[in-house]
Amino acid sequence: MKRIVCLSLVISCLSFGSVAAQTALWAAGSAVPDGPRQLELCPDGKFRFAGALVEGELLLMTTATCSEGVTQYLTPKLVDSYLVNYGIGYTMTTNSSSPGWVVSFSEDSYRFIVDPVSKTVTGELFLPWNELLIAGSAIAGGSDQTEWKRDNMLSFVRDHDNPYIFEWTGELDIYDNVVEPGRFKLEGQMTWGPRELHPFRQDEDILHASRLRIGGDDTKWRVTTPGVYRIRVNLFSESIQAEMLSGKASYSREETPIRSVCTDASTAERVYSLQGHMRNNLGHGMNIVRQTDGMVRKVVIR
Repeated sequence: MKRIVCLSLVISCLSFGSVAAQTALWAAGSAVPDGPRQLELCPDGKFRFAGALVEGELLLMTTATCSEGVTQYLTPKLVDSYLVNYGIGYTMTTNSSSPGWVVSFSEDSYRFIVDPVSKTVTGELFLPWNELLIAGSAIAGGSDQTEWKRDNMLSFVRDHDNPYIFEWTGELDIYDNVVEPGRFKLEGQMTWGPRELHPFRQDEDILHASRLRIGGDDTKWRVTTPGVYRIRVNLFSESIQAEMLSGKASYSREETPIRSVCTDASTAERVYSLQGHMRNNLGHGMNIVRQTDGMVRKVVIR
């Protein structure tokens, strides 16, 4: 009889001791306005949520709907645990009446992370950053043979309608005689940290990237094909999208007469400075012009 009891306890521990074997988690309860919502499982093995919540109770479940004896709940170890916290441990149970996480007021910018390794839930109200910059050896003057140049970072442009979205257009290349050729990362200020954006995997090709993380290991994106890129970042959803507007071969470094590019203003879809700032018209110095036919050219105005 003792052996049967011990075996039962072992099975119980394997079933309920960790969510590491889970490939999906859901947020449910009165705090989730539109019904259960699945959390995103990211490459680092953590589950992430970003979105609106209302005042109420948040339940973290291993199934989309409650199934008695099957659904497991991630219950906070502390009584009356608020979702906004610096990291609170959880236990797992099949008891559907176990208390969930407290959401004390309604807001659109809730984010939280479930870490199955440390068995913690960390939550926040995420506020927009004031700026975003690209840094590294993939941009002109971004580094030398020994280090990256902090003062040569290039600024993104904030979206007018969504303060969490930033966009940058400019040339990325694999330069010679620099440290870490073709690599770059993103900074939330013109210095190294504390706000930094990284890929989950070192040397991820920026053209294949879709997810990013804030902080953590100092991994960088890599450029494999030099050219003119447009990079769009959504800080709230922690997503990134890049497209190459023009390859290096068609992106002339020579001056191009303005009349050969856009004598008619209707042919220019967008105009950017070399630093990635959008312009209403061609300005003094270097301009990057994206025409309505998709062609991207460099225009110098003296």
